Amino acid sequence: MGYKTISLSDEAYEILKKAKRDSESFSQVVIRLASRRSLDDFVGCISKESIERMSAAIDAFRKGRGEVWSESMEEMMG
Repeated sequence: MGYKTISLSDEAYEILKKAKRDSESFSQVVIRLASRRSLDDFVGCISKESIERMSAAIDAFRKGRGEVWSESMEEMMG
């Protein structure tokens, strides 16, 4: 395993230092942070049909919650 020397601004160093966990080396922090996936990596991984089904399920859930809330309020108000 080789090593490279890099220069960081004081600000970048402080950010990296804050991200460092107790048991991690700075190399491990860089690898962990740089390995995060972008949301762009997930674009297109769900079909339009699946999105429509999920959206319908969410709408139904919200509507059902609203009805339950309304019924509860009616019971409370008499």
